[in-house]
Amino acid sequence: MTVSATLTHYLDRKTTNYDLIEHGYTTSAVASAHASHLPLRAVAKAVVLHDQDHYVMAVIPAMNRLVISEVEQLLGRRLVLAKESELGPLFRDCEPGAIPALGQPFGLELVWDDTLAGDRDIYIEAGDHRHLVHLSLDQFMQLMHNKLHGPISCAPEEVWDLNRL
Repeated sequence: MTVSATLTHYLDRKTTNYDLIEHGYTTSAVASAHASHLPLRAVAKAVVLHDQDHYVMAVIPAMNRLVISEVEQLLGRRLVLAKESELGPLFRDCEPGAIPALGQPFGLELVWDDTLAGDRDIYIEAGDHRHLVHLSLDQFMQLMHNKLHGPISCAPEEVWDLNRL
């Protein structure tokens, strides 16, 4: 497979002058950041959740862990992580494990972590294991306009502290 046609079509309609960054084969957003020599905080990853009726994409920095309770509070409903087997039908033209961190082209509700607004550049998986899409912060913010956001993730070492609450 190659770069997601669904993503490409969406980006071509919604923004201009985004770049594709090619890198060696990787299996995670963190590995893609390393392979592309990018800071982990600038690479966004997608985490898909659902309730009984709808799927939701949470977009967070690659280095962080999602705090589901924060997403639940933002959305006002109970959510669970989607299983890997549920993702194929949602992202038909994406390779497993290479989901772009934009829910809109795939018809998903989206929430994003505020820390992503702290860098000048944002990179997201392109739907395959060999490319990242490079967006300026302005482009990313334009795509996130009117989407719910908040502090929905934390550094992995902070997860232990959250479990103590």
